[in-house]
Amino acid sequence: MLNIKGKLFLAPMAGFTDRTFRSLCGKFGADVTITEMVSAKAITMGSQKTKELISFSEEEKIKGVQVFGSDPHVMAEAVKIIQDEFEYDFIDINMGCPVPKVVKSGEGSALMKNPSLAAKIVEEVTKVSRKPVSVKIRKGFDEENINAPEFAYIMQESGASFVTVHGRTRTQMYSGKADWEIIRKVKERVKIPVIANGDIVDFESAKRAYEVTRADSIMIGRAALGNPWLFLQIKEGFKKGYVETKVLPHMKIRVAIEFFTQLCSEKGEKMAVLEARKHLSFFVKGIENAAKIRDKINRMNNAEKLLEFLEELESMLEKKESFVDNIL
Repeated sequence: MLNIKGKLFLAPMAGFTDRTFRSLCGKFGADVTITEMVSAKAITMGSQKTKELISFSEEEKIKGVQVFGSDPHVMAEAVKIIQDEFEYDFIDINMGCPVPKVVKSGEGSALMKNPSLAAKIVEEVTKVSRKPVSVKIRKGFDEENINAPEFAYIMQESGASFVTVHGRTRTQMYSGKADWEIIRKVKERVKIPVIANGDIVDFESAKRAYEVTRADSIMIGRAALGNPWLFLQIKEGFKKGYVETKVLPHMKIRVAIEFFTQLCSEKGEKMAVLEARKHLSFFVKGIENAAKIRDKINRMNNAEKLLEFLEELESMLEKKESFVDNIL
């Protein structure tokens, strides 16, 4: 039986939570990590590029593979292929993705408008899966269709072992405020574990999320980008009642260097530079002259020069020197 109670989840985020970033978050205390969502259809068609998304590191503790699709039989077939080729701890079915191209195909959060199809998907997947199956959902598709509590109950009755609820509707995308009350209502409706997701950005919000939702665990998404030590700080907060660990600007860059170096090792220098840009923009957030730093990073195409720039930036930040005139 998979024990997920009281765990800190890193949310699966397309384009961000690859093996390298998940590994980094694992080092800083993320208990559960999940792959970027993989297409069931692509898996069944033998897409090597899609399969490459399913790769884990030693730093990842409890590992999930997130799959999306709208055909129950294709989903089940994909899971059979995945479990024969990869080692992981659970399958997560995406029923919360708000991206237009996914929704237009009847996948992701579009499934919240079709509970009977969603139920069939979970039934077919749980029939073939040797590992627990979870479902990630939203508050509802839009404000006129807020159905998370009942939808979660249907997922439970169809065989889901636990459910993650993002407290926003599909139409909200990532704007506005997450509704933690709806997550509490889901918790009251089902017997399976519930993971709360949305607007958990630090220890205080993590503490409030538990109090309001009464969830079994919490999931951290965008707040972890460029901020993997968030997991460590939240754990420290629950242990001590306050957060003692402070992350200074030069420490942020030191971790960014570690991340970039690992990215070069795993994806090659050319791809690493392109991939690193989006991550580094989050790492430099809040640092003086962040906009100029981001601009310089985004104009760099050479891994060696980018690494030199980051090392110089770290050194100057540690010495608290004004670096703008010198390296920008």
